[in-house]
Amino acid sequence: MKVISIISCKIFEDEIVHLLEHDKKVDEILILNNESSEDIVRKFGEVGVPCREIALKDLETHRSFKSLQQEGSSGLILVLDILEIVGTGQKQRARLKMNIYDAILKMALFSDGLLLLYGLCGNVLKDVEKDFKYLKCPLVLLRDAEGEITDDCICATLGGKKSFMEVTKDLRGERTFMLTPMWAANWEKMVLANGFARSLESLEESKLVFKAAKYTQVAKINTGLKYQHNFELRVREFATFYEFGITEIKAEQAIFERCYTELKQSLMTHL
Repeated sequence: MKVISIISCKIFEDEIVHLLEHDKKVDEILILNNESSEDIVRKFGEVGVPCREIALKDLETHRSFKSLQQEGSSGLILVLDILEIVGTGQKQRARLKMNIYDAILKMALFSDGLLLLYGLCGNVLKDVEKDFKYLKCPLVLLRDAEGEITDDCICATLGGKKSFMEVTKDLRGERTFMLTPMWAANWEKMVLANGFARSLESLEESKLVFKAAKYTQVAKINTGLKYQHNFELRVREFATFYEFGITEIKAEQAIFERCYTELKQSLMTHL
C-alpha cells in the first residue's frame, strides 16, 4: 500500500477535487481536519467522491499509516493537508513558510511521495527542494512544461511563466487583475492577506493601492471547473467594488494533471 500526500493552499482545492474525481486508482482519500478543510470535504460530497476526515495529533495515527505501508498489498491512499490562505507580504512570509515546512515534515513521516501545490510565493519557497533534499520520499513541486517552478497561484493556473506572458501580451497593455474561482471566492481575505488593506473593516484602503498600480479591469480566469458555484457573482462584486471592467481568460488543468501523474506513476511502478 502506497501513501501519497498533497500539501496545498486552499486556493487550489478545486484543482484537487478535479484530479481525484477522475482518478479511479485511489482507494481512499483522507483529509486532515482543520479550519481550511470544510469546503473541500463539501465539494467531494457534491461530486460523489468518498473521503474521510482524520486528525494527525498523535503518534498512533502515524503508526497506522506505517502499518498499511508494511502490509505490502497493492493500492493507493491519498492524504490531503489543505493549508490556510496566507499572503506574501513582508509580515506574512515567515508564517507562510513555517506552515508549509511544518506540513512537509509532518506528512513526510508516513508518505511515499509528496506533492506541494504552491508556487514560489514571492520566493518564499525558492529553497524548499534544497532544504528537504534529505527526505526519503520524493517531493514534487508545481513545474511548468519548461521545468520551471511556477511563480504563484495565477501563474500555475495559466500553465506557467511562458503562458502567463502570452496572456499578458494579449491584454495589449491593459493593466489587469486576474481572478481564479477560489481567489474570487475569497477576494476580501486575499486582498487583506496580500497587504492591500489593514483590515476587512478598512477594505476601502485597497482601492488606492489598485489605483496606484493603474489597474483598470479584472480577468475572470475560466478554468473549466464548476465546483465553486459563486464564481460569476464574486467576480462581478470585485469589479463593482473597484470599478473595473471584466474580461475573460481560459485556462486548462495540464500543469496540475502532469505534476500529479508524475508523482503517482513513479510510485505505482513499485506496487
